[in-house]
Amino acid sequence: MGHPLSIEELNSVNPEKIFDLKFVLNHSLWKKFSLPVTLPSPLRLQFDENIRSSLGTIKRKKGIYIFFIEPNFPISPNIYYPIYIGRVMKENTFFKRFNEYVKAIGNQNIKRNRQLMANAWPDNTFVYFYELANDVEIEETEKQLIDFIIPPLNNQFYIEEAKNTRSLYN
Repeated sequence: MGHPLSIEELNSVNPEKIFDLKFVLNHSLWKKFSLPVTLPSPLRLQFDENIRSSLGTIKRKKGIYIFFIEPNFPISPNIYYPIYIGRVMKENTFFKRFNEYVKAIGNQNIKRNRQLMANAWPDNTFVYFYELANDVEIEETEKQLIDFIIPPLNNQFYIEEAKNTRSLYN
C-alpha cells in the first residue's frame, strides 16, 4: 500500500475536474431534520492505512459511519466538516466496507470521490461510527443524514431540495 496521493497527483488523475471541494450549508433543510432514531455515542477512528487494526469489536457491527475532516484549527470551537455518510447493514461488515476505502489510499485507479476521501486530508480524516442494529432504521437514518447535511462526496440524494443544493458543488 502506498502513501496518500498529493493534491497535485489527484488533479493529474482527473484534469477535467480539478480538486475544489466546497461545503454547502442549507439552513432550511436543517429545520426539517428529524432522525427516526437517537444515534448512540459514536466511536471515533482516524482514517489511515492502520484503521483496520483499530476496528476492534466493531469490525463485524453494522450502523452509520461519517467521514469528517478535522482541520485542527487553533481556534475554539472546533470545526469538523462532514464529507461522506455511509452505512453498513445486512451481510456487509464494517471491516469489509473499510477495506474498500483503505485500498483507495495511494490508488489512482478508483472513483474520484473515493480518491478524495482516502487521500486529500491524510492526517485530518476521521470516521465516526454509530452502531445501529435494525437495517430499516440504518437505511432511513442514512438517507436523512445525507439529505439534510448534504456531504460533498455523497452522490445520491433522496429529496429534491437536497439534489438542488448538491448541484452547487459541481
